[in-house]
Amino acid sequence: MVFTRPQLFFTTPPSPCPYKEGELEQKLVTEITGDQAVQQYDLMIRAGFRRSHNFLYRPHYERPDYCLSVRIRVPDFKMRKSQRRIWNRNSDIRSSRTQAFATEEQFKLFKGYVTHRHGDGDMKDMDWTDYRDMVECSLVDTEIIEYRTKDDELLAACLVDWVHNGVSAVYSFFKTTEPDLGLGSYIILSLVDLARQQKLPFVYLGYWIKESPKMAYKAKFQPLEAFQTGEWRDI
Repeated sequence: MVFTRPQLFFTTPPSPCPYKEGELEQKLVTEITGDQAVQQYDLMIRAGFRRSHNFLYRPHYERPDYCLSVRIRVPDFKMRKSQRRIWNRNSDIRSSRTQAFATEEQFKLFKGYVTHRHGDGDMKDMDWTDYRDMVECSLVDTEIIEYRTKDDELLAACLVDWVHNGVSAVYSFFKTTEPDLGLGSYIILSLVDLARQQKLPFVYLGYWIKESPKMAYKAKFQPLEAFQTGEWRDI
């Protein structure tokens, strides 16, 4: 792929890592712009970058193996027994893919999730405008998938980007008062199923820190690849 203008990058100032006290994080950031935005994103996600609004970023730490971009290799994925139970338990959930459009119903669910799961993070202060920008500000192929009960109650939602070789889970949130449903894992399983239906080889899960209990669940989806020293490797 040849781009018609130089790709400009900048590095953010060091800031505390949100997942471990004492670690400092910087981000390598570039903007998605112009009529080559989709091709740009396809290229950068293969290099471990993630999207937020119209920016692509990759964390940088002193330890190169501390925070890794990870993806599930879909053709080789097989559910564990516990994952199969979650899949069967939620067999009556209805999912629907829609254009990335924010609703107040989603926002209410989002706020409840963030308050319960990430009450010490920056996202707890997001208002309606912030949420709408997160969902709708995109120059690439973005959708929001809603998961509802048979009575049409919104249980979960996942903002996703479709790229040339897979689907990227940008952000997911769900009803936290139903822990037995395993909704977080169910969302990932549903993305694997969607990717498999479309013959796409990867589900991109964002960043994984081995030492973070909040991220431990990602390692349960095997085979899992991580971007390390310029290439994707099994972990």
